[in-house]
Amino acid sequence: MVGKNPFLWHGHWPIKDYARVFECLVLIDDISKEADKVVSKIRQIGRKLRSEPGMGSSLRPAPYVAVHIRVEIDWMIHCKKLEQRSGVSQICSSKQEIIERVGKIINLEAPIVVYLAVADNLLNDSSLLSGWNKGLVPCEKKNLGVDGIYKKHPYLIQSAIDNEVCSKADIFVGNSFSTFSSHIVFERTQKMMRMGSTSSCKNENEVDVQWPSYAYNIAAGESNGP
Repeated sequence: MVGKNPFLWHGHWPIKDYARVFECLVLIDDISKEADKVVSKIRQIGRKLRSEPGMGSSLRPAPYVAVHIRVEIDWMIHCKKLEQRSGVSQICSSKQEIIERVGKIINLEAPIVVYLAVADNLLNDSSLLSGWNKGLVPCEKKNLGVDGIYKKHPYLIQSAIDNEVCSKADIFVGNSFSTFSSHIVFERTQKMMRMGSTSSCKNENEVDVQWPSYAYNIAAGESNGP
């Protein structure tokens, strides 16, 4: 792939080779169907948003953004120590930084649903659902009404469902030092490669790539976006 990929850790294979690993990973039908239920609910809300007067067209498929948010206490302790050991400052991100940087993604077509993939202990944190730019409508599995789908399964299956939901998003935003985020980005990269894309940014004709992914912990340019 052409272009620097922030999700590629040092010591990994070249991203083109690493992404091919995901051709060997197949989600079983039962888990795939559970993820489809969640995606369907997200897009249903998106269609409703776009059918309201003055809120855009309801004829187009309702896209959504998926954001993998890592702000739980154990993660913040871990990443702060990692920053100290590595001398790198762009690992940890606060809730406010994540919200601000997602809002600065270029060409976000509002209104749009923003699905928040968060740990269960953050589901009661109402601050995650506030402060977003106008037109960005955040939701997580609890207020989306699909938490019952997750509760039927053990933790690893729940993670697999969220992985699939994030992988299918029109735009994905994650933390480049998170294994969960990185795996999603590699899977989306493989989808790009299958469609003939050779760039992780834009091609020579300045056409936006499909399956774009962003790292919110890395500020880019003067806009301070992801």
